[in-house]
Order: sequence, then C-alpha cells, then structure tokens
Amino acid sequence: MTDDGGPALEVAYNPVPAAGRVARHQATRLRLALQALVIVAVVALIWAITRSSFDLGTLAGMLVGWLVVFAVLFIIQNLRLRAARKDLLTINEGVVLRLDPCGIAMRREQRVTGPRRSTREEDAADGFQTVPAHPADPALDLVGWHDVQEFAVLGSSMGSGPVVRLVDAAGHRWEVPVSWLDALPGAIDSAARAWSGGRLGLDVTGLDRPF
Repeated sequence: MTDDGGPALEVAYNPVPAAGRVARHQATRLRLALQALVIVAVVALIWAITRSSFDLGTLAGMLVGWLVVFAVLFIIQNLRLRAARKDLLTINEGVVLRLDPCGIAMRREQRVTGPRRSTREEDAADGFQTVPAHPADPALDLVGWHDVQEFAVLGSSMGSGPVVRLVDAAGHRWEVPVSWLDALPGAIDSAARAWSGGRLGLDVTGLDRPF
C-alpha cells in the first residue's frame, strides 16, 4: 500500500485471532464443566438404580478418578484462557510493521533488549546505539536494509504462536506474534525481497524451532 511516506507495506495489529482464542478456551472450559456435571449425574443415577448390587467403594473410586481428570483439564484450560486474555489485552492498535525503501520498521513496544523492553534512554545506558524512528511514523523503530541481521519467523504453535523477529547490527531485537498481524508471512516476504532488491526475505526455516 502507499501513504504520505511513499510506497510501503504497512502491517497493522489484528486482534481477531486472539479474540477467537479467548472464545474457544471459554467454550472448552464450559464444555468441561458440563461434562463433569453429566458424569456426576450418571454415576448418581447408576448408584440409585443398582445400589443393592453395586459396590459403593468401586463406584466412588470411579467418580473420584473422573473428577480428578476433569479438574486437571479444567485447570489447564483456565491457564490457557488467562494467557489468551493477556495476549488480547497486550495487542495494540495501528501499524506494527512497515517495509519500504528505507528498510524494516517495527513498533517500538515490540522491541526487546535481552529479557526486557527498552527505551532510547535505556539504550544509551546499556551501551546500545540509539535506534532511529521512521520518518513517516515516529512510533516505529527503523532498521535500514544494510543493518538487518535477522528477519525471520521463529517458534511453535504454542500460545500466541510463531513470532516475526527482527534483529539489527547493534543487537536490538523486535518480536511480534504472527497471529497479531493482518498480513500473511508470504506478503511480508515478498515486500522484503522487493524493497531490498532481492537480498533479504522473511526466513521461515525456523518455524517450530525453540527460541
């Protein structure tokens, strides 16, 4: 697409997949709760009908076993739901990634230096070279094509899924989940190859590779 800053591919945040994950986990949690209630009702009915010929200890053991299984599954689903909600609240608005003749620009909130995010002041304190802002959008950190050390998709399908990672020559690193983007990796790869003169693309060989 094009804008006032010239021809570019602008990729915006897309909260729809994260919202879908929240809805799916909520539905799964509700289904588990209903299944547990059905199991309890069935066991109670069996005991009421056959209590004279059925060993109560065996029936109670079966019920406890099923309830333990459902409790574990319910806890796991709660953790997944909490993580999905956290992701949904983390997703910002606006452009997160831009590719144009200047280079690759990514939203400053997605920058990590080691295990934490950093600001320009923290960069100076840590001895990192200050990252320039994109002239068309000051909210984006700009990495010129000659400074790009890594531009790749890494990770597995767990949680938010694979991330797009950008690393510059000074060691700054930006990461954003692919599921947060409103463009497919193929479109991003094509734009990178076009604007870099074919020298650089989006490397997807790291999919399912641990971070």
